[in-house]
Amino acid sequence: MPKVWPWLILIACALGSAGGWVVQGWRLSGQHAQELAKRDRQALELAEAIKQAGIEANNAISAADARAWKGLEDDKKELGRLRGCVADRTCGVRLITKYVPTGGGASDSSPGSVGHDTIEIDPDVQRRVLDHREAIGEDAAKLEYLQAYAQQCWLTLHKPRQLERVWVPQAQSGP
Repeated sequence: MPKVWPWLILIACALGSAGGWVVQGWRLSGQHAQELAKRDRQALELAEAIKQAGIEANNAISAADARAWKGLEDDKKELGRLRGCVADRTCGVRLITKYVPTGGGASDSSPGSVGHDTIEIDPDVQRRVLDHREAIGEDAAKLEYLQAYAQQCWLTLHKPRQLERVWVPQAQSGP
C-alpha cells in the first residue's frame, strides 16, 4: 500500500489544481463579461451623444436656414414694393449731392456756400440700382447663413463633452 499513496496524493493534487483552474476560469469569465458589458454601455452612451449632437446641429442649421429665407423673402417684398413705386413714378431713387464752395474759400461763411441738392436719376438706372440692392442683400444673407452654418459645424465638433474614455478594441495575441 505504501506505493499507492504517492500516486493518490499526485492525483489529488492534479484534481485540486484542475478544480481551481476551472473555478478561476469561471470567475475570470464573469469579470470579463462584466468588463465587456461596461464597454458596451460606454459605446452606446457615446453613440447616443454623437446622435444628439447631430440632432442639435441639424436643428440649429434649420433655424439659421429659416431665418435666412425669411430675411430674403422680406427683402424681396420690400424691393417689389419699391420697384412698383418706381414704375408708378410715386417714388424714385435720387442722388444726393453735396456742393463744395468754389470761390469763397474757408473764410466764406454765407449759408449758400455749402448745400445739398437732389438729382433725379433715369428710370432705367433706378431699376439697376434696385437690382444691385437686391444682389447685395442676397449676398449678405448668404454670408450670414454660411457663417451660422460654419459656426454650428465648429461647435458640433468642438463642444466639450463630459464622457468617460471609451474602450477601443485592439487585436489580442494568444488564446
